[in-house]
Amino acid sequence: MAVMGLPGAGEAAQRLSPTQMVERLNHFYEIATRAVVARDGTVDKLMSDQVIAFFGTPYNDREHALRAVEAAADVIAAMEDQWGGTSLVAAAVGTGEAFVGNVGEGGTRDYTAIGQMVNSTHELLGHARPGEALLLPATYTAVSSHYPDAPIRTITIADRDEPVAARAVSVRAPAAARAGRRALATIMVLDLVNSTVIASELGDAAWRELLARHYGRMRELLAVHEGTEIDTAGDGLLATFQAPVHAVRFGEAAIDADAALGLRTRVGVHTGEVEGDQGAIRGIAVVIAARIGALADAGQIFVSNTVRDLVTGSGLGFEDRGVRSLKGVAEPRQIYSVLRSPD
Repeated sequence: MAVMGLPGAGEAAQRLSPTQMVERLNHFYEIATRAVVARDGTVDKLMSDQVIAFFGTPYNDREHALRAVEAAADVIAAMEDQWGGTSLVAAAVGTGEAFVGNVGEGGTRDYTAIGQMVNSTHELLGHARPGEALLLPATYTAVSSHYPDAPIRTITIADRDEPVAARAVSVRAPAAARAGRRALATIMVLDLVNSTVIASELGDAAWRELLARHYGRMRELLAVHEGTEIDTAGDGLLATFQAPVHAVRFGEAAIDADAALGLRTRVGVHTGEVEGDQGAIRGIAVVIAARIGALADAGQIFVSNTVRDLVTGSGLGFEDRGVRSLKGVAEPRQIYSVLRSPD
C-alpha cells in the first residue's frame, strides 16, 4: 500500500483561494493516479490532500512492493518544485496482509483495504518529510537491493508494541536542474520596470514589504500555471514551464497582479535547451529569453518565433515586432508581442 500526501496543504489553503487550492489538488490527483495506474496499482481513495493506493491485488502480484515504492517516487519527483521551489509530496509505503474488497451496503459500498498494515502506513505518512517516502520494514526487505543506502528512522506507531525501524527513501526530480543535464524547457523572464525609482520613493522598509507581496503573488501564480521558480535575482523572476502557453498565461496574470500592487511588469518567453547546474539553469536559451524580455515595455509580453509556433491553436494572438539583434546572441531573432484581450 502507498499513501501520498501534501504536508503543506493546510498552510497553502491559508494563502490560496479555494479555486487555486482545488486546482493544486486536482493536479496532484492527476499525477498520482497516472503513476499508480501505470504500475498496475489501484487507486483506493482521493481523500483531501492524500492519494491512497494498493498494489498486488486484484491483479499483478509480482514485485508489488517495488511497484508501490516506484509509484510514490514518481509522484514525488513529478511534483517537486511545482510550487515555491521545494518538494511538495511525502509518501509512506507498507507491505503485509490486509482485507481488500467491498465494504458497506447499497449506495455506501466502497472497494478498499482494511487492516493493521493499512493503519500503520497511514500513520507513517505523518512522519514523512516532503521529498521522501518512508517504508515499513517488510516493504524495505522487498526492495532493499534497489535502495541499499536508505537510512533508518525509528518511529513510534500507535498500533505497534515497539517502535518501527522505517527506511527513508529520498527522491529528486530528474529535471533540467540536475548538473550537466540538458533538457528542453520554456524559459520565462519577468522584470519590474522602474523599480529603482519606486524603491527610492517608498523607502527601504516599504519597498521590502511590497517586494515580498509581489513574490508571494508570483509564487501563487506559478502554482496555478505549473511553473518552476529558478531564481529571483534583484527584483526579477526566472522560471521554467512545461509548455509555452503556460508561460504566456502566467505572464498575463503576473502583469495584472503586479498592476494591482502598483508595479509595472514586462515579460520575455523563449523555448530552447537549457543545462542544469545545482538548481540553476544556463545556456543560450536563457540569454535569449532575458534579451527578449528587455525589449518589452511595461505591460508587454515578448516571445520568440519558437514560442509563437509552438502555441499555434491555443487562441493566443501575436503582433510581429520584427527581426531584432540580441546582445550576446550570434543571430538576429524574429520577435513577437502577445496581443492581450481588452478588459
